[in-house]
Amino acid sequence: MKILVTYKSKTGFTKKYAKWIAEELGCEAKDIKTITPKNVAEYDLIIHGGWIFGGIISGYNKIKSFAPKQLIVFGVGFTPKAKVDLKKMAEENKLGDTSLYYFEGGTNPPKMGLIGRKVVEMVTKEKVAYQDNTDRKATAELLKAIKALK
Repeated sequence: MKILVTYKSKTGFTKKYAKWIAEELGCEAKDIKTITPKNVAEYDLIIHGGWIFGGIISGYNKIKSFAPKQLIVFGVGFTPKAKVDLKKMAEENKLGDTSLYYFEGGTNPPKMGLIGRKVVEMVTKEKVAYQDNTDRKATAELLKAIKALK
Protein backbone atom coordinates (compact mmCIF):
# COMPACT_ATOMS: atom_id res chain seq x y z
CA MET A 1 0.00 0.00 0.00
CA LYS A 2 1.44 3.33 -1.06
CA ILE A 3 0.86 5.98 1.64
CA LEU A 4 1.45 9.74 1.78
CA VAL A 5 1.06 11.97 4.81
CA THR A 6 0.02 15.53 3.98
CA TYR A 7 -0.22 18.36 6.45
CA LYS A 8 -1.03 22.00 6.90
CA SER A 9 0.84 23.45 9.84
CA LYS A 10 0.93 26.97 11.18
CA THR A 11 2.83 26.60 14.46
CA GLY A 12 4.85 23.44 13.72
CA PHE A 13 2.91 21.00 15.89
CA THR A 14 0.92 19.43 13.02
CA LYS A 15 4.09 19.10 10.96
CA LYS A 16 5.75 17.33 13.89
CA TYR A 17 2.91 14.77 14.09
CA ALA A 18 2.94 14.30 10.30
CA LYS A 19 6.69 13.59 10.34
CA TRP A 20 6.32 11.12 13.22
CA ILE A 21 3.51 9.26 11.43
CA ALA A 22 5.43 9.16 8.15
CA GLU A 23 8.54 7.91 9.93
CA GLU A 24 6.59 5.09 11.59
CA LEU A 25 4.97 4.08 8.29
CA GLY A 26 8.12 4.45 6.18
CA CYS A 27 6.57 7.02 3.86
CA GLU A 28 6.86 10.73 3.10
CA ALA A 29 5.22 13.69 4.79
CA LYS A 30 4.59 16.71 2.58
CA ASP A 31 3.19 20.17 3.14
CA ILE A 32 -0.18 20.44 1.41
CA LYS A 33 1.11 23.54 -0.41
CA THR A 34 3.23 21.21 -2.54
CA ILE A 35 0.49 18.66 -3.31
CA THR A 36 -1.44 18.38 -6.57
CA PRO A 37 -4.32 16.11 -7.62
CA LYS A 38 -1.80 14.16 -9.74
CA ASN A 39 0.32 13.51 -6.61
CA VAL A 40 -2.70 12.27 -4.69
CA ALA A 41 -3.72 9.88 -7.49
CA GLU A 42 -0.38 8.06 -7.09
CA TYR A 43 -1.25 6.90 -3.55
CA ASP A 44 -3.60 4.28 -2.12
CA LEU A 45 -3.97 6.17 1.16
CA ILE A 46 -3.61 9.80 2.11
CA ILE A 47 -3.31 10.71 5.78
CA HIS A 48 -3.98 14.41 6.18
CA GLY A 49 -3.27 16.47 9.26
CA GLY A 50 -4.33 20.05 9.83
CA TRP A 51 -4.36 22.55 12.65
CA ILE A 52 -7.78 23.36 14.02
CA PHE A 53 -9.31 26.81 14.20
CA GLY A 54 -12.93 27.22 15.20
CA GLY A 55 -13.45 23.48 14.88
CA ILE A 56 -12.31 23.41 11.23
CA ILE A 57 -9.36 21.23 10.19
CA SER A 58 -7.11 23.25 7.90
CA GLY A 59 -6.37 21.81 4.49
CA TYR A 60 -9.08 19.14 4.68
CA ASN A 61 -11.30 20.61 1.97
CA LYS A 62 -8.35 20.97 -0.37
CA ILE A 63 -7.12 17.40 0.05
CA LYS A 64 -10.69 16.09 -0.21
CA SER A 65 -11.16 17.98 -3.49
CA PHE A 66 -8.24 15.98 -4.91
CA ALA A 67 -10.37 12.80 -4.55
CA PRO A 68 -7.96 10.49 -2.72
CA LYS A 69 -8.67 6.76 -3.02
CA GLN A 70 -8.73 6.50 0.76
CA LEU A 71 -8.38 9.29 3.34
CA ILE A 72 -7.69 9.42 7.06
CA VAL A 73 -7.64 12.78 8.85
CA PHE A 74 -6.09 14.08 12.05
CA GLY A 75 -6.58 17.46 13.63
CA VAL A 76 -4.18 19.20 15.98
CA GLY A 77 -5.25 21.82 18.50
CA PHE A 78 -4.38 23.34 21.85
CA THR A 79 -7.44 21.88 23.60
CA PRO A 80 -6.78 18.83 25.79
CA LYS A 81 -8.00 15.66 24.05
CA ALA A 82 -10.41 14.82 26.87
CA LYS A 83 -12.34 18.03 26.11
CA VAL A 84 -12.63 17.46 22.34
CA ASP A 85 -15.88 16.19 20.83
CA LEU A 86 -14.69 14.18 17.81
CA LYS A 87 -18.23 13.49 16.62
CA LYS A 88 -19.03 17.21 16.53
CA MET A 89 -15.72 17.96 14.81
CA ALA A 90 -16.42 15.30 12.18
CA GLU A 91 -19.84 16.83 11.55
CA GLU A 92 -18.49 20.41 11.37
CA ASN A 93 -15.91 19.32 8.81
CA LYS A 94 -18.39 17.13 6.87
CA LEU A 95 -16.08 14.12 7.15
CA GLY A 96 -18.79 11.52 6.57
CA ASP A 97 -17.16 8.07 6.90
CA THR A 98 -13.61 9.45 6.94
CA SER A 99 -11.71 8.38 10.07
CA LEU A 100 -10.76 11.27 12.35
CA TYR A 101 -8.10 11.46 15.06
CA TYR A 102 -7.20 14.34 17.37
CA PHE A 103 -3.78 15.18 18.77
CA GLU A 104 -2.94 17.87 21.26
CA GLY A 105 -0.47 20.42 19.97
CA GLY A 106 0.25 23.56 21.89
CA THR A 107 0.72 27.26 21.45
CA ASN A 108 3.53 29.06 19.64
CA PRO A 109 2.77 32.81 19.93
CA PRO A 110 5.14 34.14 17.24
CA LYS A 111 3.64 31.77 14.65
CA MET A 112 -0.01 32.07 15.73
CA GLY A 113 -0.61 35.60 14.52
CA LEU A 114 -2.51 38.29 16.40
CA ILE A 115 -6.00 36.87 15.80
CA GLY A 116 -4.93 33.34 16.78
CA ARG A 117 -3.36 34.61 20.00
CA LYS A 118 -6.41 36.71 20.87
CA VAL A 119 -8.80 33.79 20.29
CA VAL A 120 -6.72 31.50 22.52
CA GLU A 121 -6.52 34.22 25.19
CA MET A 122 -10.32 34.62 25.07
CA VAL A 123 -10.82 30.86 25.47
CA THR A 124 -8.18 30.26 28.14
CA LYS A 125 -8.42 33.67 29.82
CA GLU A 126 -4.61 33.67 30.03
CA LYS A 127 -1.81 35.33 28.10
CA VAL A 128 -0.50 32.95 25.45
CA ALA A 129 2.94 31.52 26.12
CA TYR A 130 4.89 28.86 24.22
CA GLN A 131 3.66 25.43 25.19
CA ASP A 132 4.36 22.11 23.45
CA ASN A 133 2.00 19.29 24.43
CA THR A 134 2.83 17.02 21.50
CA ASP A 135 3.31 13.36 22.31
CA ARG A 136 4.53 10.83 19.78
CA LYS A 137 2.62 8.11 21.65
CA ALA A 138 -0.65 9.90 20.81
CA THR A 139 -0.33 8.61 17.23
CA ALA A 140 -0.50 4.94 18.32
CA GLU A 141 -4.23 4.48 17.66
CA LEU A 142 -4.01 6.01 14.18
CA LEU A 143 -0.92 3.94 13.35
CA LYS A 144 -2.59 0.74 14.54
CA ALA A 145 -5.60 1.43 12.29
CA ILE A 146 -3.36 2.05 9.28
CA LYS A 147 -1.23 -1.03 9.87
CA ALA A 148 -4.45 -3.08 10.00
CA LEU A 149 -5.27 -1.84 6.46
CA LYS A 150 -2.00 -3.10 4.97
